[in-house]
Parts: sequence; structure tokens; C-alpha cells
Amino acid sequence: MSWFSRNRHWLLLALVAVTTVLAVGTVGVGLVAVLAGLAGGAGLGAVLGDMALVLSIAALLVAADVAFALAFLVTLARRASLPSLPENDRVADGFERAERLVPPLSRLGLADRFAVSTETKRERLKERYVDGDITEVEYERQLQVLLAEADDDAAESAGDEIEPDLAAGEEQTTARTAADSAPSSTELESDAE
Repeated sequence: MSWFSRNRHWLLLALVAVTTVLAVGTVGVGLVAVLAGLAGGAGLGAVLGDMALVLSIAALLVAADVAFALAFLVTLARRASLPSLPENDRVADGFERAERLVPPLSRLGLADRFAVSTETKRERLKERYVDGDITEVEYERQLQVLLAEADDDAAESAGDEIEPDLAAGEEQTTARTAADSAPSSTELESDAE
């Protein structure tokens, strides 16, 4: 891990502070310049031109400030250790929709952090069966569906891990096949004679 990646949040916080001070200073200096121009008898066109320049510079600084602040908050959210988040399907679904609408949010993995685990779903199903809310047949059917979903999720995540290995294996096989099909130097010498 590089120094920059370890201290990214401090650098972003410093950039937020600097751009905030510059934006406020620009607006303050601009107001003084506009008031001095009005008091000094400058034309309205010159004053409005100065004010437009000051406002455009301030707008750029505010935009940079907002961008640095958002980057700072995202960095803090990534660094945050949230070990005991409550499992909640509604919250997980909400974050999943937000991640689809704003793809950079998916880097935070909040939908996965709030998703209800298979063990919790199994416990809830067992409680419903013990309480008499569902029959034994319905319990068995829902348990089979739950286990099938867990197997699909496990196979999907294992497939994500295996794919790079398969691609690397295919590259090695292709390179080996190309090396095997290339004529050897003795074959080339015999063909030349």
C-alpha cells in the first residue's frame, strides 16, 4: 500500500479546506472590488464584468470543493469498519437500487453489508415453523428454495474467482500450442539444405 493510498483521506480533507478558503476569499475580495468600483464612480458595465469574473471563479472553486468533499466522504466510508450492521432486506434492496442508479456506489458494497445472510433466513424460517405459521411441507419446500439460492450464490462467487484462472490457463495452453506447432531449428536447417 503506497503512502498516497494510506493518507488519501487526509489529502482530500486538506484540499477541501484549501478550496473552501479560496472560494470564501474570492467572494470576499470580489465584494470589496465591486463596492470599491461603485464608490469610485466606475461604470456599471465594468462593475458587472468584475462581478461576473469573481462569480465564475468562485463557482469553479465551489465545484472543486464539492468534488473533493464527496471524494473525502467516499474514502471515509470505504475505510469505515462496520462489523455489526443489522441485516435488513429493505435497506439492502434500497442500497442495491442506489448502486444500479449510481455505479460508483457499488464500490462501497453497502447492499452486501446489509443483506440478510442464509443462516439468518434459515433461523427465521425455523422460527415460523416452530410457531406454527407454516406447515412441515411448506417449511421443507422453503428450506429447499433457500438452500438452492445459497448454492447458486456460492457457485456464482466461485465462478467469479475461477474465471481469471481459466483465462490464464487458456493463455498458457495457446502459448504451448503455438510453441509445439512452430518448426524446430533442426527442421528449418534440413529444409534449407
